[in-house]
Amino acid sequence: MDKKAFGHAGALATVAAAGMLGATPLAAQEAEEHSARSTAASGDVILVTARKRVEDVQDVSESITVASGEALETLQIVDSRDLTRIAPTLTFRDNPMPMSSAFAVRGIGTSSFSSTVEQSVSTVVDGVVLGQPQSAASLIDIDRVEVLEGPQGLLFGKNASAGLVNIVTNAPRLGQFAAEMSATVGTDGEFRNSGIVNLPMGEQLAVRLVGFRNRTEGFIHNPYLGEDYNGTRNYGFRGKVLFEPSDAVSILVTGDYAKDTSVCCFSTALTLGENANLANYLGQYGIEPGPDNLSVVFGMPTGTYPGAPLRRYKGFTGQVDIDLGGMSLTSITGVRDNHHILDFDGDQTPLDRFDYNGGDYRYRQFSQELRLASDPGQTIEWLAGLYYFRGKNDVLFRAGGRLLGPAPAPLVVGVIETDFVSKSYAGFGSVTWNATDALRVRVGGRLTHDELRARRVAYDLPGALPGSSAIIGSVAGDTVERGESTNFSWKITGEYDVAPDVMVYANVARGYKGPGLASTGVVQPDVSPLIRPETVMAYDLGVKSRFLGGAATFNAAVFYEKFKDFQTQIYDTSTNPPDFRTTNAGGLVTKGAEAQLAVRPVQGLNLSANAAYVDGEYRDLDGLSCPYAYTVPTLSNGCRLVNGRPVIDVHGNQLANSPKFKFNVAANFETPLTDDMDLLLATDYSWQDDEQFSATGDPMTIQPAYGIWNASAALSFADGMFELRGFVRNITDKHYATLITPNSADTSGGYAQYLSRYRERQAGLTLRVRLGD
Repeated sequence: MDKKAFGHAGALATVAAAGMLGATPLAAQEAEEHSARSTAASGDVILVTARKRVEDVQDVSESITVASGEALETLQIVDSRDLTRIAPTLTFRDNPMPMSSAFAVRGIGTSSFSSTVEQSVSTVVDGVVLGQPQSAASLIDIDRVEVLEGPQGLLFGKNASAGLVNIVTNAPRLGQFAAEMSATVGTDGEFRNSGIVNLPMGEQLAVRLVGFRNRTEGFIHNPYLGEDYNGTRNYGFRGKVLFEPSDAVSILVTGDYAKDTSVCCFSTALTLGENANLANYLGQYGIEPGPDNLSVVFGMPTGTYPGAPLRRYKGFTGQVDIDLGGMSLTSITGVRDNHHILDFDGDQTPLDRFDYNGGDYRYRQFSQELRLASDPGQTIEWLAGLYYFRGKNDVLFRAGGRLLGPAPAPLVVGVIETDFVSKSYAGFGSVTWNATDALRVRVGGRLTHDELRARRVAYDLPGALPGSSAIIGSVAGDTVERGESTNFSWKITGEYDVAPDVMVYANVARGYKGPGLASTGVVQPDVSPLIRPETVMAYDLGVKSRFLGGAATFNAAVFYEKFKDFQTQIYDTSTNPPDFRTTNAGGLVTKGAEAQLAVRPVQGLNLSANAAYVDGEYRDLDGLSCPYAYTVPTLSNGCRLVNGRPVIDVHGNQLANSPKFKFNVAANFETPLTDDMDLLLATDYSWQDDEQFSATGDPMTIQPAYGIWNASAALSFADGMFELRGFVRNITDKHYATLITPNSADTSGGYAQYLSRYRERQAGLTLRVRLGD
């Protein structure tokens, strides 16, 4: 591995500059990128494309955290949810429905079982917005990851009201042959292997091929069936073709495919309530609920739907860049096709009382973006573009079982079929005035029109008792809902260089996220399943600086964001059984500060520290079902009866899934041992404050503060051709939960916990071989 590249690998940065600049013409951009990369390799520059052109992250007045592909490899980050280790303002919201798991930025994110509600934090891969972000789960052959904080509606447009995770994969390299193979083995049965090859085909064409396969053993044990769950079973491929027939034209085509058959994502019992069946079977197999419980007694872990579990993702991206002389044209076309077959044993016992709890989920999207931009470096710079997005979501959801008792009791199973189509049209533009060498002003706007059409058919499973659909909060029938929304988002940015290496900036922005649909779970007959759009006003004030001759950077920002009609999920006890419902909160506010320091005190040693304080609370959110702890033995803590149902006003409560304080520190060091061998050392530590998983302030859904320490050591031979790295994750064996929630199978006082495979100490070895340039 190149020594200087490793020195850069640990570098992480946070910064600022909002507005949109055009893409640099191809020839100039290649020269700029080559020059900047040469500087970056020495640790002086970190490159990003947050404004759709290659530039130093310190020149961008936007709060950003950046990690290079080398840094991800060094830190053993192979899954997108692990990016929370490098960005303190980023958290990951686990969800039993994988297509609904997603990121939160500055405490803001969407976690809903409804697959037809988009995320407030957008995920973009190679310029294409993902309607379902989990399809970017495996981080293989990555150039860099950029976490942009605050509304990003101007440039990226689709569902980015809170922030954006921008993943950029490596492109083919013209005129270079390169290959890389890696294999990882770990203590929990971990086996990961990947292969990468870059093939030049003449001076104008190159192909890059990537393949990967991941396996880990399950860590949740089922003594009833003698099985283990929550392991990893996936594989995938990606191919890229780059064609540059002239200096003015570049065509990049990408195709990818991934398949995941992991039997997951199961919770375990944290506490027991009044479900005698669950208590009986747990006791029968000696399972004691609690934070260290890693056992379940499912009779049908993957439910009854044939083909479960399946997660399949495939897509195509085509990008064309043309230098028109004085301006550049960019076209990005994206097609995605996702298929999930997921079902769960809802009663969590060997009984078949609630073994139908999932079904078939198919999602397809098409997007087209056209962008025309002036060349950079002028007094007035501009950008204009058009964007179109169409998503189609077909859901067949079934829930129920033999609720009245074990077989031969009759089936009580309700079905909801959803045919959901969303369309989004947008036009956007930005103007930058370089008033002086030190002062810059950017103004931009985006006009968006969203259209929704949702057909919902609710009925009883053939052979089930009539009226079964009522168990999932619906009534039998065929309904069509339509909705539309038009929005104007805007952003104003001012930048001023108070010194050659110190810039201050201010942003004011209005962000937007389009409407959605509550496709599964509780659907009240008198309440429309359509979810209103989400809007936000955001204010940022920040500084970024470089000092010690470029060997150190310090960046900081303060922010205030106020959301209206925030799209959220609540737990509703008004149905039998209780269930989750997606709705609009009246509003919420998040404010805080973030800072980042990176320094290279001596050659070969890189140190970084990032911290974020986020104070978020709900506003005007009333009517949530009271947590069990507030209702027994009597109503307390603000609970009151409304239509016979205990509800609570959560105005002023801390945002769910939003620790108030987080920080991480990292260090890596490289030193030669011989003329042909280098020693590479790396370590990182991440800490977070208490995390409340419920908007209601439920005292049973709090994960206490904890910190995770990781470290690795490697030997690099033959100028980086061979590398052998040993690593240890969670050195102190710190146990923690990624989600604590009322147990849907044990609603009278029972709670469930979702756990990570990283909650226990792990160790492993990675061997990597590199050939070519």
